[in-house]
Amino acid sequence: MLKMLHLIANQKREVLSMTSIRDQLSSSGLFQDFPEMAKRELEKLCRLQSVKSETAIYKIGDEPKALYGVVDGAVKLIGEAPTGKLFLYELVSPGQWFGENSALDGAPRGQTAMVIGDTQIVSLLRKDLLDLLHSQPDLYQYFVRVLCLRLRRAGKAIEETAFLPVSVRMGRTLLRMHRVREKYQIKLSQDEIAASLGVTRQSIYRVLKDWKARGWVNLNYGNVELSDSLSLTRWVQETQAELG
Repeated sequence: MLKMLHLIANQKREVLSMTSIRDQLSSSGLFQDFPEMAKRELEKLCRLQSVKSETAIYKIGDEPKALYGVVDGAVKLIGEAPTGKLFLYELVSPGQWFGENSALDGAPRGQTAMVIGDTQIVSLLRKDLLDLLHSQPDLYQYFVRVLCLRLRRAGKAIEETAFLPVSVRMGRTLLRMHRVREKYQIKLSQDEIAASLGVTRQSIYRVLKDWKARGWVNLNYGNVELSDSLSLTRWVQETQAELG
């Protein structure tokens, strides 16, 4: 009877694992347009694993061995500014993949990926992905679409850097990260914000001081906390509209 219960429990875990992997492949922009047959092959190649909080999945300069998707929890990507300062580059939430650029081109990791809280991730070995792509070259077209979309986003980001004021770019950054930061209590310092925007801390301090007076943010030690996302969203939208 005990062996039977263990067998049933293992079968349930396997079903849940496959369901989580299938959902991850279907919900993300990376693989969601793949043909169903290719997704089924990817399901067999992916591995679901639990990772403890503050574990570094990879570090800047590491050789890429896999790409990853967040099933539950969050991962922060930490970049390094030219000055050597580390900053929060991006937050990866459930349904999103990360580490795919290096996994595709083989270049060393450009950021460190650090787990926030106990997190479930899906991993897909680089070798397995490349073997699948080489055996089915038609699948490359789906990655081309994703990469083209990212190039357009990168171009738009460059335009924003050139034409949008720092205050608007900072507001957009805080709003983009707000939900995940709030859920997992992730701190974001003024130095990190400045580094991510490519500006000095002094250039954002006056704006943050004004936003604090309006009740939009709280400025705590080592952390800028968004307290009124609706007002900040409205201000960002109105300011962008005025700028054309």
